Amino acid sequence: MIVHKLIRYYFALNYWEKASLKSIKKMQLKKFKEIFDYARDNSKFYQDLYKKNGIMNLEIKSYKDIEKVPIVTKAMLREYKINDIVTCRIDKQINIHSTSGSTGEPFKIAYSKYEDYISHVRLTREIMKYGYNPFKKMVLISRYEPGHKFEIEEDMGIIKKLQKSYNLFPRVVISMFEPLGDIIKQLKIIKPFVVWSTPSFISLLANKLEETKEKLNIPLLFLMAETISPLQILMFKKYLCKDIIDAYGCMESPSMGYSINSIDYKSILPNTTLTEVINYRSYNGNQVGDIIITNLQNKTMPFIRYDLGDYVGVLNEDSFPIKKIGRVQGRLDDILIMEDGSTLSFHQTYHLFNDFHDVEQYKFIQLKDKSIILQLKIKFGKNKKDVSKKATDIWSKYFPKTKIKVEFVDNFKIKKKTGKFKVIEKI
Repeated sequence: MIVHKLIRYYFALNYWEKASLKSIKKMQLKKFKEIFDYARDNSKFYQDLYKKNGIMNLEIKSYKDIEKVPIVTKAMLREYKINDIVTCRIDKQINIHSTSGSTGEPFKIAYSKYEDYISHVRLTREIMKYGYNPFKKMVLISRYEPGHKFEIEEDMGIIKKLQKSYNLFPRVVISMFEPLGDIIKQLKIIKPFVVWSTPSFISLLANKLEETKEKLNIPLLFLMAETISPLQILMFKKYLCKDIIDAYGCMESPSMGYSINSIDYKSILPNTTLTEVINYRSYNGNQVGDIIITNLQNKTMPFIRYDLGDYVGVLNEDSFPIKKIGRVQGRLDDILIMEDGSTLSFHQTYHLFNDFHDVEQYKFIQLKDKSIILQLKIKFGKNKKDVSKKATDIWSKYFPKTKIKVEFVDNFKIKKKTGKFKVIEKI
C-alpha cells in the first residue's frame, strides 16, 4: 500500500513541476487549508495558539487569509510535549527524528512512515535528473557505520528484495570517522556515481586531495545539512566531481529545495513546502528576508508558518518565493583540527552526543594551543562525575589521541539574531 502511495507522490512531483504558477498557488492554497484545519482540530498546541490569536473560526480562502495565521517558532514548540503537538497517538507506525541540534539541544519531530519516506523519493528524483539510475553506485559518507540500514530499507520488503536479488540501489556507507586517506582509497575502488555527504566533510576530503596532489572523478556530489560557499564549489569541482547538487531543507521540512553548481538560488518543491519571505531588508547591498515555511505533507506533526531562522535573497522573478528563492544565508560549520591531524566537524559532534541523554546541551571550544574544552549543560539530578566519565569515554572511542577537558555550565549564551549558539567554536 505504501509503495503505491510513494509512486503516486513521485508522479505528483512531476505534475507540480510542470504546472503554471497560477495552478500551483491554487493547489497550495487547498493544501494549506487542509493542514490548517487538521491541525486546528487535532493538535493541542495549535488549538491553544489559534484560540489565543482569535482564529479558531478562520476560513482559508486566499493567501491573505494565510497571513492571518500566527508564525510559529521552535521556542514556542519546545514549551509543549511532543504528544501535545502531534495530531495522533504515537505508535509503531510513527517515525521519530531529531533536528541536527545546532543549539546543542536536538528537537524531536514525528512523521508517519509515508510522510517520512517521501523525502527519499524527492532525493532520488533529483539525482535521477542528473544521470543517476537504480543500477549506479552511491556512497554515503556520514556519521553512520558501514552496513547501516535505514528505516525505509528495513520497513519496505520490496527495497530489500530489489537490493538483494537484482543489486538495485547499490550503496555503501563510509564512516566519516575513518582516516581521510582510507576514505579516498575506498572511493577509488568503489567508483560511485553519487557521493552524498556534508559540505564541511567534503571540504576535508578536498583539502586532503589537494595536499596529496590527487583527483577523483565522481559524476555527482550530493550535499546537504549546511550552507555551501562559492569557494567550496570551485574546490570540489577541481578535486572531486563534475556536478554538485546542494539540498536545502531541515528536519521540519526535509529536502524542500535544491540548486545545481550554484549558491545563488534554491528551486523549491511547491507541493511539499509553501515558502514565504517576510521582513525585507538590505544586507551587504542585497535585499534579503526571513523565510517562513509550511510543510504541506506532514499532518502528523504539522509545521504551519514556521520560522526557520534563515534569511534568503529576494529575487525579482515571478516564481519567487513559490518555486524559487535566492541565496540562503545559513551556517557554514567550523572544523576543528587537532594536533595529530584528526578533524572534528559539527555532524561528528551530533553523532557523539545525540544519544547521550544525561546532557541537555554541549559545546566544543578549541583554544589557541589546540587543546579542547567540552562544555556540558547536564540534566537536573545527574552526577557530574559520572557524566564527565561518560563524555570522556565517548570521546576517547573516536579520538583516543586527543584529550579533552570537561567543564559544566548552567546555560549557554544564545545569539539574539539566530536563536542559536555555535556548538563548535575556536578561540
